Amino acid sequence: MGKMRVVLLMVLMAVMPGVVSAQQTFSASEGQEAQVNYTDENGLRQGLWERSYPNGRLMYRANFVDNKPVGEMVRFHPNGNKMAQIVYDEDGENGDGKLFDQNGRLIAEGKYRQTSKEGEWVFYNERGSIISRESYKNDKLHGEAIAYYPNGNKAAVRNWVNGIQDGQEVVFFPNGNKRLEANYREGNLHGAYTVYYRNGRREVHGMYNRGRMHGPWFFFDGLGNEDYRLNFENGVSKEADLLDQQQEERFREFERSRGRIADPEDYMDDPDGYMRTW
Repeated sequence: MGKMRVVLLMVLMAVMPGVVSAQQTFSASEGQEAQVNYTDENGLRQGLWERSYPNGRLMYRANFVDNKPVGEMVRFHPNGNKMAQIVYDEDGENGDGKLFDQNGRLIAEGKYRQTSKEGEWVFYNERGSIISRESYKNDKLHGEAIAYYPNGNKAAVRNWVNGIQDGQEVVFFPNGNKRLEANYREGNLHGAYTVYYRNGRREVHGMYNRGRMHGPWFFFDGLGNEDYRLNFENGVSKEADLLDQQQEERFREFERSRGRIADPEDYMDDPDGYMRTW
């Protein structure tokens, strides 16, 4: 995940306006002189802007009107394959964006409002399968985000409000059965929290209060029978000292695995947050 985000950040730095500063001229096909990388007397970018790699291959190409990109903006990989493409409307306000890997495969697409992600974005793995769909508002996750397994089944469904997780979260096993149901309020676990075995029976059930385990928590065996329960107050349970060795180990494993349970990237070849550095 980190490597993919670093690559994406490099793409953004090169594609977005303001990364090219040199000015030069070239001869148009009609024999008239035209300018490249031109800034007018008001300091606004106008016309064609482009830049090349040291090997002479084109790195970046875009057209500007009064400092706003219009038409196609393109960034290329050093090997010449297209890295990113945004096609803006004539006002330079809205654009359709696509991102490609070094082999030219499409890995993400969605819409921009100026330089911010807006609306639905779709992300793909190297085989072209959809790995996630995410909704954005003003460059922040906003609305439903769905991650998928390579077999097309849902891996997770989450809800976001202005970049903060809020509402219900459901994580699935690859076979489609639920692995986890949880609820968030303003980025904190809050409300019912249930973990399931692969056979659909409950493994753990309890409540969170603003990020802390609170009230009775129930732990079940694979047949659905209650194994033990613990009572929590603001995340603390003195009863944990009364567990036998086997129960204590199960509880400690649950504590260790809570973050992993909630993360569908454990089951995916590629992360669902590939574009979040844009």
